[in-house]
Formats: sequence, C-alpha cells, structure tokens
Amino acid sequence: MSIYGKPKGSVPTGPAPTSFCLVRHGTTDWNRENRIQGCTDTALNEEGRAEIARLALELQDEGWELIVTSDLRRARESGEIIGRRLKIPEFSYKGLRERSFGPLEGLRFDEIKAKYPEGSDQLSLPGLETRSQIEARALTTMEILAGVFAGKRVLVVTHGGFIRAFFRAGFDLERKAPPNAGRVLVYWDGDWHLGEGGIKNGC
Repeated sequence: MSIYGKPKGSVPTGPAPTSFCLVRHGTTDWNRENRIQGCTDTALNEEGRAEIARLALELQDEGWELIVTSDLRRARESGEIIGRRLKIPEFSYKGLRERSFGPLEGLRFDEIKAKYPEGSDQLSLPGLETRSQIEARALTTMEILAGVFAGKRVLVVTHGGFIRAFFRAGFDLERKAPPNAGRVLVYWDGDWHLGEGGIKNGC
C-alpha cells in the first residue's frame, strides 16, 4: 500500500498525542562497505534481516498500531518483517526516502572526502538534495503523518539521513541517527517532543 498527498486542514492540536517510533532500516552490504546509499534501492543483507527480526520481538508488546515505511526496498523489507511479527498494517510513503545524493551514491565515505574535501553539504551537484531541502522534506513528511494518523501509535521505518534531518528541523538538534535497526521515540501534541528514553538500539 502507498499513501500520497497532504491532508486537508492543519496538523491536529487536540489532547491525544500522536506517538512515533522512528526505526532505521536494517544493515545492507553498502552500510558495511561505508558507501553512500541515498535513493539507490539497495536491499537488506542477512545481518540486517536478523537485526530487524530481533527488533520486532522487542516491539511486539508496545502497542504499535501500524507501520509506514520509506518506499525504498531496505526500508520496505524492514517494515514487512516487523509487520509480520506484530500483525499490523503496513503502508509506504515516498516522503520518507533517504536524502538523495545524486552522483555521490555508491561512493565510499573516504572516496567522497578525498574528492570533495569541503564536504557534500557545500556541493552543488545534479540530483544532490541540499541540507535545507531534506530538512524541509523531513519536517513536512512527519507533519503529514501526524495529521493522517492523529492519536495513533505509529512505527516509521526510514533512513539515517532522514532521521538526522528531522532532528535538526523538528528539534534544532545535531545528533547521530540511530544505528541500523535502532530506534528513536518522538511524539506530536501540537509541537514535537522526544519520547522518554530517546534513542534505543534495537540490535
């Protein structure tokens, strides 16, 4: 299933908060090789599937009601593994994709550092989503989900770059993303708040 488009009206500000568990997808071969994935549609490896299966066991008694994933394969598969264990519906949404890195995708971090010592945020390359663009997309996407699923408990399976951008845009925080198959709890009650316990490692 997929959901697209922004709902009519504003994000709800009623008393019932919308709770989110932001999950980073499981490990891929490119994660292990320190390659930029971006919107390249890489798959989980066996390690990543095992990580997510363990996380699903941890999540099953926490009352999550549905799953929304990025439409990229590594996130969709992670969501499917969790959904089978929790027996809850799954949706995919393109807005949850990783930051697009254009021609940098597939390169190792050391290769990018050697070729572009100024850093990717200082570059203007075809297909490279700027830092401000990914931050705006992350915040808008999460506001859309808060509106569509008002008052629900929602698992969001996405990517490290998306989560970091949301931290910056929604909380004015510069912090690392969770590890692969890790998670962070947030909720919306008219404003964004970090959930109790902050980042959790689901490995």
